[in-house]
Amino acid sequence: MLKSFSALFGMILLVSACGESVPTMSLQQPPPAPPPPTKAWMVFFDTNSTALSQQGATTVTEAANVAKSMPNARVAVTGYADTDGDPAYNQQLSLRRADAVKNALMSSGIAPQAITVTGAGEGGLLIATPDQTKNEKNRRVQIVVQ
Repeated sequence: MLKSFSALFGMILLVSACGESVPTMSLQQPPPAPPPPTKAWMVFFDTNSTALSQQGATTVTEAANVAKSMPNARVAVTGYADTDGDPAYNQQLSLRRADAVKNALMSSGIAPQAITVTGAGEGGLLIATPDQTKNEKNRRVQIVVQ
C-alpha cells in the first residue's frame, strides 16, 4: 500500500513539475509539426537570354521533384538581370526569365496556381556591380519551394 501511494505521489510530482495538472494531462494535444523547411535553387542565364541551359533544366527538374513531394507546396520564382543595358528592359528580361522557369516547372508537373512569378530586374544583385556591368551571377532566376 505504501509503495502504491509513493508511486502515485511521485507521478503527481512529476506531472506538476511539467506544468500540467493531473485531470488535464491526457487531454492536451502535442504542438503542431513545424512547417517543412524552405528549399531554394538558382538557375543562371546567358547575356540577354531566357533559354534554359542543360544545367538549368536539371535544376528546375530537381526543384519540381521536391515540390511534388510536398503536399500543398508553394513555388516562388523570381527573375533577375545584371546591370548591363536599360533598367526597364532588364526588368522585362527578368520577368521573361522567370516565366521560362515557370513553364519548365509546369512541364515537370507543377500546377500553375502553385507558382508565383516576379521580375526583380536589376534589384537584388547577387554580386554588387556598378551600372552597365555584365555579371553572370546576377543573370538568374531563384526558385523557392515551401
